[in-house]
Formats: sequence, C-alpha cells, structure tokens
Amino acid sequence: MGEPPRFVRPLAFYDVWQAAEGIPVHKAFHVEDLSQVELGDWKRFGCRAAFANLADPHLTTAVLLEIPPGAETAPVHHLFEGMVFCVRGHGETTVGSGGRPAVTVSWGERSLFSPPLNTTYRHRNLDAAAPARLLMVCNAPLVLSLFHNERFVFGDDFAFEDRFSGQPDFFAGAGRHLGGRVWRTNFVPDVLAFSLIKWAKRGSGASSFHLSVSDNTMAAHISEFEVGTYKKGHRHGPGAHVVILRGEGYSLLWAEGQPRVRVDWRPGSMFSPPEWWYHQHFNTSAEPARYLALRRGGSPEHPLRIGMTGGSEDTGGDQIEYEREDPAIRAEYERELARRGIALRMDEGAEVAG
Repeated sequence: MGEPPRFVRPLAFYDVWQAAEGIPVHKAFHVEDLSQVELGDWKRFGCRAAFANLADPHLTTAVLLEIPPGAETAPVHHLFEGMVFCVRGHGETTVGSGGRPAVTVSWGERSLFSPPLNTTYRHRNLDAAAPARLLMVCNAPLVLSLFHNERFVFGDDFAFEDRFSGQPDFFAGAGRHLGGRVWRTNFVPDVLAFSLIKWAKRGSGASSFHLSVSDNTMAAHISEFEVGTYKKGHRHGPGAHVVILRGEGYSLLWAEGQPRVRVDWRPGSMFSPPEWWYHQHFNTSAEPARYLALRRGGSPEHPLRIGMTGGSEDTGGDQIEYEREDPAIRAEYERELARRGIALRMDEGAEVAG
C-alpha cells in the first residue's frame, strides 16, 4: 500500500478574496505615514484604496480609501464591523437600513465613527479641491473566512435593528459616560480633542478613555502620555491598530525572551503589536503624545475573547512594572530625551528599585 496523498492546506478564504479585489496589499510591520500609502482603483467602493496588513491579519485589517474632490463612493453594506477614522479632508457619510430615510454624519480630520452593522452607506468628499482619505479598521478577515461566502457577507440584507433602526439622531450628541474610563458614542468629531482620565496603572503621566462605538464588538481607546514620560510595557491579544495623533516618539515591541524591535512614529503613523508581544510607548516630543487604538474584540459593552486577553485592571503577567523592566530601556529613553533637551519626568509609582 502506497503513501497517502499529501494534503495541501488551502489559503484562508479571506486571503484569496483580498488578492482578488485588485488593489494594493501592503504587508508591513508598520505604516510610516497613512497619507502617503500607495493606492489602486477599487471597483467595490468606487474609489482608490489599499489594504494594510499589519500584525495578525487574519482577524483584522486596515483599509485606506481616498475619495476624489467632490466625489462619493459606491454604496456598500457588509456583515463585518468597520471603524472609520478620517486621515485627511472633510465630508459626510449617509447610512440607511430597511428602506428607512438615510441618516447623515459629517466628518473632518481625526473624526471617528462606524456605520452600524450591515447598513448601506456611502462616503462623500465635500471638498471640491482636494481628496479625502479615510482609514477603516475592520474585522473582515475574521467574518469572511468564518462564512467563506462573499455573496452572503456583502449581499445579505438582514437589518440589525437592535443596533440601528433609522433614528435620525444616531450620530448626534456627545455620547454618554458609562463609568470608569468607558464612553458610549456613535461619533467623535475629533479624537485629538476628546477629554481623557488619568490612568496611573499604565504609566507615569498616562491618561485614556475606552470607547464603545455603534454597539460594535470591535473597540477603540484613546491614550495620551505627557512630556518626558513613557508607558509601562504590556501585552494583550491581537488586532490593535495604533494611529498616532500627536507627538513624536518610538515604541519597543518584543516577544518574551526575544530581542526588542523599535518603531519610530509621528502623527499619521500606524502600527500593530503582534499578539502577546510586549510593547512600550515613549514620548520624545515637547508636547503630550496621543494615539488612537482601533481593535478587534474587547468592546467594553460586548466582550468577545479572541486570543490572549491582556489589558485587565489586575496587572499580573500582562504588564511589566517599572521596577521590573530591563534598566537598558530607561537608559535608552534618557539618551533620547537628552538629545532633544527634554527632562525625564516620571512619577506616580514610576520609581525604579535601587
């Protein structure tokens, strides 16, 4: 009896689908400048676009859409969630479901919103002179590979009325504080202007807020750390896309027991820590550094565990306290600050033993 035929594992359905969409697929550890990513014509959205596959691209991916001056995208609807951040420009998005009148949200640079699940939406650039560029971080890889049926994911018309029932004020209002560092909202006009709450557990000078957006299972949070400070090393599950909003600095990322990788960043940069890699963020600028993180699962209202969790209030093994970190980490940061004439300013439990 001969050897049984060798089984060849096929590519994930999402990988096949993504390649067939015919637009650039950028596979990188990080994106230096979201406004400069090369794009191609995407028939599905009727505009220029590209995928950015960073860490763990089988759960979430980033999509960049560029809308020509005064133009609009094709209408789309889909069974995956998408968090939309405006990289550049201003415009509006109309959202409809179940034959009800469409609801419109007006956005500008650094706005954040999410069309509710499976609603039909289209983006419109209101600037007649310059293109608008949007970033959508979505869980399309998970959903498309789960159902492995493109027609169902993009063609089913089921209305999730518990998420959106056509209410005209869906994107209006500031949202509601749910307690702690959690805010429920459907639209943030400018994430750079959003007020944060101190969070000393994550590091000296750190503050943050977690966002529950459009009743999604996907989540977002905004984090800031002051001049001359850096955050504690921590790790968590996959799929967090970190977009720098203000400040300059760098992040160190490493798998346990492996060499550290450095990523330098500035406004418009984006990177994604791989699952369960430690990562640590350092502000080297003369202003507070702020970033927006768009994540798969982890919604404060709809917990969904995918991979390792991390990020708990109890630090445990998912966070490295300052007194336990490699002394070379702070030494490197002090050298970076000295080059720029900035003083180290660490407090709130930032002491190092010895």
